[in-house]
Amino acid sequence: NFWGYQAHGMTPDILTFAKGVGNGLALGGVVAGAELMDSLPGNSISTFGGNPMSSVGALATIRYMLEHDTQGHALAMGERLAGHLRPAVEASAVLAELRGKGLMLAIETVQAGSLEPDSGVAGRIMEQARAAGLLIGKGGLYGNVLRIAPPMTVTEAEIDEAADVLVRIIEGLG
Repeated sequence: NFWGYQAHGMTPDILTFAKGVGNGLALGGVVAGAELMDSLPGNSISTFGGNPMSSVGALATIRYMLEHDTQGHALAMGERLAGHLRPAVEASAVLAELRGKGLMLAIETVQAGSLEPDSGVAGRIMEQARAAGLLIGKGGLYGNVLRIAPPMTVTEAEIDEAADVLVRIIEGLG
């Protein structure tokens, strides 16, 4: 799927996007049907509206994504990464769940023997990963969810290397 909503069998009334569409160049977009768009008053301007450099960057980004099937690649790499991580996550007493969609994965950390969130475990894993050269994020309502979101152009070798780092850290948790 090109858009995330397409994986859920629905069509939104309005679609907004930004950041990645310009591949680092400032750009955002809004897409909706004519009835909705015509109902909004057009009384403001955008400092980035119609920027030629950003528009060319977005066009090049979209062309690259389509020509190289980055969505299909992201799905395959996400499945590969999840396949490496799942056994270690399932064997851990402090990891409750591995979840995600495509190349965007999350690991929920909990206190051993319960489902109580444990942000300390998430922080330790994140810092150990950083020390090993792997950047992951942390979020969730309680700060106990590790966020893993490699670039869509990640290679199999990079996925395997990242998975090795994370599995080693997870297995070292005890």
